[in-house]
Amino acid sequence: MKITDIEAIVMVWPPPDKHYWTALRPIGRINELVVRIHTDLGISGVGEAHGQGAPFPGVYSQDSSGNIQAAGASKIVAEVLKPLLIGEDPRDNERLWEMMFGLNHQVGWAGAGWGRPQMMSAIAGVDIALWDIKGKVANMPVYQLLGGTRSTVPCYVTGGYYQDGKTTSDLVQECETYVDMGYRAIKLKIGHVSVEEDVARVKAVRDSLGPDIDLMLDVNEGYDVRTAIKAAQMLEPLGIRWLEEPVHWYDRVEGLGQVAAATSIPIASGENAAHRWEARDLIMRSGIKIMQFDCTRSSGITECLKVAAMCATQNVRLAPHHDPQVHGHLVAGLSVGEIVETFPTADRDPIWEELFTVRPEIKNGELTLLDRPGWGVELDERTLNQRGVWA
Repeated sequence: MKITDIEAIVMVWPPPDKHYWTALRPIGRINELVVRIHTDLGISGVGEAHGQGAPFPGVYSQDSSGNIQAAGASKIVAEVLKPLLIGEDPRDNERLWEMMFGLNHQVGWAGAGWGRPQMMSAIAGVDIALWDIKGKVANMPVYQLLGGTRSTVPCYVTGGYYQDGKTTSDLVQECETYVDMGYRAIKLKIGHVSVEEDVARVKAVRDSLGPDIDLMLDVNEGYDVRTAIKAAQMLEPLGIRWLEEPVHWYDRVEGLGQVAAATSIPIASGENAAHRWEARDLIMRSGIKIMQFDCTRSSGITECLKVAAMCATQNVRLAPHHDPQVHGHLVAGLSVGEIVETFPTADRDPIWEELFTVRPEIKNGELTLLDRPGWGVELDERTLNQRGVWA
């Protein structure tokens, strides 16, 4: 079995009509890199990746007229990884991953308009497509290939963003809607206003929903250590399931450790870890209890399995960030799998709403994976042709 072709397709959606704010920044244009790997046996695999890594483009750029162009990770897949992998056996994911990762040791990428973050995103998209092929060859869903026996996993909804004119009453009503949709776990954004204001917002939600709904809080690396400790200790009486990324990016190991030691609220982090070594430092040194490694942002499934193994040795649970159509299989297939993240509307997650004609179902706070080989999804060719730019 040999790889015969690899496609890199950039998907970009317009920004939301009304900005969603996290602690430090608004949510911009939603984008996704779709990777399709074709083989000589007619079996194809689908992978996905997010773009990241300023100052270079993540997966796309825009010209002076606003036209979308392939850049960053998408160009790496098309111009670097494709020539490397053509003719290789797609089932050899461990060897192929090490081949791709080894390119990070080379110099000169900056001159081509990308760096290591873009390389890790490109590897993610390719590796996820390789696992889709592995599942299809074995005629098994990926979660079964990983050893899992359950096809349904719990999920939470991410909301509570800051928006112009949005009041605490609006926030409470939003969360009540999520409960009406069947969710039993809700993640809210904090850190954009004062600690006192945020505590009041969260308390209003807790008072409305009662004690039986799990609340998680995401600071998006918006606090310094002192402020994070202050916020955590003020939030403790409100029964918070976890506090996510409470400190600035440059202090995400030792700083997280100080916060974890000062509060009874479990600390979550890891969505920005690019590989097992960064994840190792978080698992072993930062005191986190929830690892949120995002294999669609960096590294893919092959590397995430190594991260999950480290989690198992330290009693850390795995709750991957974003993309439930992929991460649901990890949570279902691994003993450390905890819960998956979802978003409530097409405005916030057009990928989930528009990219697939066949995908898992979210109902009553649970994600039900499909009994289909690989990831089990089918891409919407109309959406690809309407929004896609081929690298």
